[in-house]
Amino acid sequence: ETYEESGVIVDPTSVRFVLSQPWPFPRSLMVGFRAKAVDVVATKDDDVMDDNSKGQNTSKRGSLPVINRCEEEMEDVAWFHRDYVAPRIETGGSTALTFEPSEEEAEFHIPGKASLASILISMWANE
Repeated sequence: ETYEESGVIVDPTSVRFVLSQPWPFPRSLMVGFRAKAVDVVATKDDDVMDDNSKGQNTSKRGSLPVINRCEEEMEDVAWFHRDYVAPRIETGGSTALTFEPSEEEAEFHIPGKASLASILISMWANE
């Protein structure tokens, strides 16, 4: 799923179940996992910055992979540093279909606190 939606390859040995919650469709369950992206290995001296990262060089060994978003699956995908995410967790969030983000929230928005996504993000940011 990660590769299909973002083009990021996940290390299958790193996949860990975290928690689950009911999905809004009858008799369905949303499951939350954590995994590590496979490190980028540069094939030449290359210092290109990925447009989908927040100050991360995505072309050198040990850096974040380049994102190739599937537009049919995802509205937006980006890498964020933990130091950027952590202070924004307490600003709230919303899962309402009518939610209109502020200018700052349009760049980075955490879903409502009861959502599985918010719980996973908060766990990671507060490590």
